[in-house]
Amino acid sequence: MGGGAFWCLSLLLVVAFLAGGSSRADVPALIVLRPVAILCLGYGLSRLTADQVRAHRVLLGLALATVILAIAHIVPLPPELWTRLPGREIVVEIDRVAGLGAVWRPLSLSPSGSLNALFSLAVPLAVLVLGVQLTRDERWLLLPLIIIIGLASGILGVLQLGGPADGALYPYRVTNAGSAVGLFANRNHQAVLLAILLPMLAVWASTRLRSPTDARVRSFAVVAACTFLVPLTLVTGSRAGLFATLLGLMAAVLLYRPPLAREISPSPPRRWRMFLAAAGAVVVGVSLITITLGRAQAYERLIGRLAADEPRFKIWGPVMEMAGKYIPWGSGNGSFVEVYQLDESRELLSAIYFNHAHNDWLELLFTGGLPAYLLLGVAIVVMLRVAARLARVAAYNMRDRLMAWTGITIILLFGVASVGDYPLRVPSLASLLAIAAIWISSCKPVSGEQEAL
Repeated sequence: MGGGAFWCLSLLLVVAFLAGGSSRADVPALIVLRPVAILCLGYGLSRLTADQVRAHRVLLGLALATVILAIAHIVPLPPELWTRLPGREIVVEIDRVAGLGAVWRPLSLSPSGSLNALFSLAVPLAVLVLGVQLTRDERWLLLPLIIIIGLASGILGVLQLGGPADGALYPYRVTNAGSAVGLFANRNHQAVLLAILLPMLAVWASTRLRSPTDARVRSFAVVAACTFLVPLTLVTGSRAGLFATLLGLMAAVLLYRPPLAREISPSPPRRWRMFLAAAGAVVVGVSLITITLGRAQAYERLIGRLAADEPRFKIWGPVMEMAGKYIPWGSGNGSFVEVYQLDESRELLSAIYFNHAHNDWLELLFTGGLPAYLLLGVAIVVMLRVAARLARVAAYNMRDRLMAWTGITIILLFGVASVGDYPLRVPSLASLLAIAAIWISSCKPVSGEQEAL
């Protein structure tokens, strides 16, 4: 049964990255992406078996709870209950002055925003439902597919730098014009994807091949890709991406295993250490050349132009205070823009438009309240338990183990990137998070089996 699910998922991932690189609700490409995602979700649900649900019950349970919470934000509530919710006083007063009487309203202060947030779950949900049906080999094949898509985004970013800032190579109208955004609207999201590719490339290079020559060719290809990706991250101008790249490089070193050929003596460990050292020197050297030539916008912004982005950091304190006003239930999914404007201080008034809090950890508390944080806490505990088990128990298929560590690394990188941005509000990156969760959930202890890559 897995073949159909794999091809359907592959198609969805390609469409998600081609049409889902922006977090805005008014992107025309969503007219294509969301119906495709809903059709794929329906196809996946029609094929889902009880055994697959049991094998991934925790992951699917968290997904179901997320959907239920999103629906709860748009269900109309009786006035006796709604008027007692924290932070609704201004709306209650407006209703009284306007003489509207008893009005049934949903929990969300922006019902249209919350409805969009519910529909936005279609892409990652479809990825999850299809992904849990894949075989071990099919889950592994997702790795090179995502690498190819990521490298294509990187190449597009290079072409964007060589063309006009408002050229046709930029896929979205509202974008960081003049930056290497690739398939995205935001340079931070491009940089995070490039950083995530580094540990994925390391795991792909660890694959056991038929001959030492094949292993060396793949290793050199990975080094070439890293030599391309790291300087490109510097060129994007994303400070968050620069930090994520450093973490990605460290994770890549930890995840990499020298590929051993079947039935052929492996290369001496000392040669592999020399190769890794030389590869690292090449990557660092090219990065230094990029900085020297003045194309490392992320580095320049980090050390010399922090003041230009001060407003986005200044709102974190007020957003935290506003979040307390709507505790415990939050202001409603997707309601940040409208609700923030209700309480925006005069000192922060400017021509800058805040579409998000630029800190998703804060915005989640602001809009989703304690229920959203409870779900997040459960997910974090589950991931930490899996990580502890992977580190302690040896009875795992080696490929599954590395894929699970890759999934954990991806989620950690998204968590770090979410401190200063909102990567998981982008459909393509949300689908990548779902893939990472599937790799983690699919890693089960096995008895009497310890395969090499």
